Amino acid sequence: MIQVILEFLHGLPHELTTVIIAAMPVVEVRLSIPVAIEFFNMPVWKATVLSFIGASIPAIVLPLALAPLEKPCRKAFPWCDRMFDVVINHVQKRFTERYQTLGIIGLILFVAIPLPGTGVWTGSLASWVFRIKKKVAIPAILTGLALSSLIVAAATMGVFGAINLVV
Repeated sequence: MIQVILEFLHGLPHELTTVIIAAMPVVEVRLSIPVAIEFFNMPVWKATVLSFIGASIPAIVLPLALAPLEKPCRKAFPWCDRMFDVVINHVQKRFTERYQTLGIIGLILFVAIPLPGTGVWTGSLASWVFRIKKKVAIPAILTGLALSSLIVAAATMGVFGAINLVV
């Protein structure tokens, strides 16, 4: 998969490629930081900052765009109306108790944990499903993204590399 993405973005500056990979769903900073460090030989700080910037794009755009798009989509497409209801009901039934227990800290941690199925895109969808106010959701998602970026950078460098960076 890495090779396919890199071939598709071939010819672009490495910095732009890093930003684009970070903005992509599923892979986000989990792929952009290691690619920037290992394939492009970027310094860790630069790879982390560019990845944070790239992943910040959907972190800001999705919470702002999902709610305004929901109503017209529901009206225009009957299948879209049913799909929204199914997704929202499923997520609310499955995760409402956890969200009510942890609140915004739960959203931050959900975005911060760099595992498949978590991250900026999923956290943004969760903030929309739970109708979290944008002025709360976006800073929470960005905080989780910052933590995730640091975790991925440290994991990419290895434990000893991270210790050397701090010391």
